[in-house]
Amino acid sequence: MTDKELRRLSRSELLEMLIAQTEENDRLKIRLEQAEAQLRDRRIAIDKAGSIAEAALALNGVFQAAEAAAQQYLENIQRISGQQDAICGEIKEQAAVRTSAPQEDTVGNDLISWRGWIDEA
Repeated sequence: MTDKELRRLSRSELLEMLIAQTEENDRLKIRLEQAEAQLRDRRIAIDKAGSIAEAALALNGVFQAAEAAAQQYLENIQRISGQQDAICGEIKEQAAVRTSAPQEDTVGNDLISWRGWIDEA
């Protein structure tokens, strides 16, 4: 509206226009607040998504470290098992050699050892 048109309006018409403008201003303020709240929510969601992605990457690193530790553990178990198999094989060979060799009479020697041990005590 132009100035001339506004001057021709009565006080009640101007007051009605002012009320209408105030109501529209209030509605627009509410819409603005809602839009700002949605924008904040989206920013929070984006920040959370970034945080979730960072957490996933961190967990991925933890899982990789755990997998590497488990693999190293398995390798050590296999190595130790191989060593124990070799030792058992040597003991079996020694036992086979001893059992195939003629046995000496060690019973008398054992009794002498026991008597000496008892006398010392």
